[in-house]
Amino acid sequence: MEFNLTFSNDTAGNGTQDAHSPDLAESATSLYRWLTAEPELRGCADVTTRSGQPGQGHMGGALDIVNVVLANGIALGSLITAVVTWRGSRPRPPQVRLERNGVVVTLEGASPETVEQILKLWNENTGPSPTSTDGDGE
Repeated sequence: MEFNLTFSNDTAGNGTQDAHSPDLAESATSLYRWLTAEPELRGCADVTTRSGQPGQGHMGGALDIVNVVLANGIALGSLITAVVTWRGSRPRPPQVRLERNGVVVTLEGASPETVEQILKLWNENTGPSPTSTDGDGE
């Protein structure tokens, strides 16, 4: 199973984020280090970083996508838990977009219910549909 994780600082929800800002490139690097150090993912996840498509007016080249290939479905819960925990450790956590087979989930919260909501969505949904999961139970 392959996943792409991308980042956004669009906390206002108005679509004005800069997807290639230095803060987001730092987020990709930080999450990459976090995931490669995660004991639950060792041996069952291949984690890499790469550059996304540069936006208009950007030269590109910043590492802003974390790509994760999981060896088995059991590791999916560990991956989502690790991302939620990483977000909780950040002073200003960015939104994280998790994409698998065209199904996109935007992770905005860090509650324990978030992992269950994402797993349920990916298990039920077979077509592409962007979804926001704030995990706050609202």
